[in-house]
Amino acid sequence: MKLFALTLTLLAFFAGIATLQAQPTGWHNGGGNPARNGYMNVAGPTTDSVLWEVSASGAFGSPLFIEGNYVATMRFVSSTYAPVECYSLANGSLLWSVDVTNLTGRSHTVGLRDGRVFVVGYTDTFQDSLYALDVTNGSKLWTFNKTVAPYLSETAVFDAAGNLYIYGNFKTYKINPANGQMIWQTPTVPMASGSGEMAVNPTNNTGYTLEQSGGISFLWAIDLATGAKKYSHKVADLQPGGNVPQSGLMVGFSGVVYVQLTEDNVAAFFDNGDKFTPQFQRPITGNSAFSLMCNGADGTIYAPSNGKIIRINPLTGSVLNTSPTISQGGFFSPRLSASNNNMIYATNGENFVYAFDLNLNLLWSDFLPNNNTSGFCLAPNGVGIVSGTNKIRAYTPVNTVSTNEPEAWALALYPNPTTDFAVLSGNDALDGKICTLTDLAGRIIKTDRLQAGANPLDLTALPPGLYLMKISGMNSALKLVKQ
Repeated sequence: MKLFALTLTLLAFFAGIATLQAQPTGWHNGGGNPARNGYMNVAGPTTDSVLWEVSASGAFGSPLFIEGNYVATMRFVSSTYAPVECYSLANGSLLWSVDVTNLTGRSHTVGLRDGRVFVVGYTDTFQDSLYALDVTNGSKLWTFNKTVAPYLSETAVFDAAGNLYIYGNFKTYKINPANGQMIWQTPTVPMASGSGEMAVNPTNNTGYTLEQSGGISFLWAIDLATGAKKYSHKVADLQPGGNVPQSGLMVGFSGVVYVQLTEDNVAAFFDNGDKFTPQFQRPITGNSAFSLMCNGADGTIYAPSNGKIIRINPLTGSVLNTSPTISQGGFFSPRLSASNNNMIYATNGENFVYAFDLNLNLLWSDFLPNNNTSGFCLAPNGVGIVSGTNKIRAYTPVNTVSTNEPEAWALALYPNPTTDFAVLSGNDALDGKICTLTDLAGRIIKTDRLQAGANPLDLTALPPGLYLMKISGMNSALKLVKQ
């Protein structure tokens, strides 16, 4: 079977997933994941059930950032008043609002990590100030002593140690997030607005940028320790007329770097530490500026083309599935995210939010006008949040409460995620209880009578996905992920 063959070809891609999916915060692929591959290792919403919704003045949606109980984002009211605002993840209540420009520009939010919200005073001058604010109250912690120049669609990115990287005016900075001091700067010549962002591979301590020379696109590898530019490779146009790249690149689970040249192609390059080796180039069509690709839970790649989303074999570039058209013919800028329960989420940059399975079958959609560059932001507890015109909306996650209830049972489920077998263990309170394994639709997969101690579970016949394990006498359920 083709699906089985594809699964076998993807096994190598899971070797690097533990590092590349590391995401200490809850924001989507604008940089919360250092690889910018859009993957969040949580179970995301499977329905359009709304957890909460708040009125928040703003003409369109902007990227969202989550850490702990805090949700930060810019709310664009006008070109001279667009404050950064912070909301409660639990109920959406407004915690604070700050205009870092004093009514002279926009408070462009570019990151959130370790209790600091990073905000650019955006003034359209390419000479903007970068600030760090306290996430609890919005007070200013420091101001960077150089000017920066990220476009409104761009965000910062962090390495494994929490150092911050952001585009300046023809340079990229590495910044100490604790005090705002520059660690190094390196020359950067982006192709166009919206493509100056860096993606990071923590396993080889390398950053990647898409740059130009004479109007030709080049992928660059940068040593994150020193800022030295190591080597590059041309990313050729495949179609007449060239392209204007306005979309960020990403690093896949295996370390392969994927580049999107808008209206032209998606290209893949393997970095062996000395040079890039091209893997494939897949033609795409249709304008999708400022869009973002993602890596699905099974390793496949999702990208925009011709008003739709295509699912790409990460090794060959062949198209495996195609979604229905998700563009209403306006500003098509899909931003894609993925979760570990095999969900793919998209904001189309226009007026809708979509959720698909891995094969791009539409599961649900929701009307949210002018979501623009918001993206579908996944929190560590599985809540999904999107912003649009005058609204911020949170979607209810899968209802799973895990192993903390009750502690007296001493429950443990391991390994999790797993491939073929798992073990559920507990003390004497587990003896005689009935374990029921269901899928996300509530269908019963199997039932077993448990005993005290270790209970081996044979999962070889189950397809990959997220399952719920319910034990008689418990109100909560355990999550089990089969890869």
